[in-house]
Amino acid sequence: MKFCKSLFFLLLLPLFSLAQNDLLTNFQNPPNAARPRVWWHWMNGNVTKHGIQKDLEWMQRTGIGGFQNFDANLFTPQVTEKKLVFMTPEWKEAFRFATELADQKGLEMAIAGSPGWSVTGGPWVPAEDGMKKYVFTRTRVEGGKPFNGKLLQPAATSGKFGNVGIPKTSAMGEESKPGPEYYADALVIAYKLLDVDEPLANMNPKVSSSGGNFTLKN
Repeated sequence: MKFCKSLFFLLLLPLFSLAQNDLLTNFQNPPNAARPRVWWHWMNGNVTKHGIQKDLEWMQRTGIGGFQNFDANLFTPQVTEKKLVFMTPEWKEAFRFATELADQKGLEMAIAGSPGWSVTGGPWVPAEDGMKKYVFTRTRVEGGKPFNGKLLQPAATSGKFGNVGIPKTSAMGEESKPGPEYYADALVIAYKLLDVDEPLANMNPKVSSSGGNFTLKN
């Protein structure tokens, strides 16, 4: 019995040793599926084929397994001789070059759904399908009887908040383009007010904003 047990252990040791060697080998040189992925931002069109090649060569050299290409613009000055605007022929050519080079180097490639931080942004997106905001008005009516009047329509102003419009210049000092115009009724909510309730506008509050000028009355 002792001999059989010893033989059994001797047979297992080489298999265990092989498993350890595979674990060490895969740790020192992991397969592509286990390598990290990174975000690869193309900022404000500052893209050249030379820069693309340098970036992808660095990714391959340092052991990165792939990337997600992201076209963005946030507070980035132009530093290249020519700015490659998203989806222009020059941009598409640079993107094709990046795609083919990534494939040659065995890098997994992904791409964001659209430029910028919003996947609903772009002049090709109809206004009704783009990002929206809720705007509203309040109308006080006498309770206990039907109301046949017309409710005040909220401001149909394109901008980030309420009736505050798009700034004339961007954060980079560039002239802003007019935004799309879109308005649609969503819902009407009716609720009972307390007897002591008073409209906030009647209290004459002071309102300040860094995003534009507005009052509580409109």
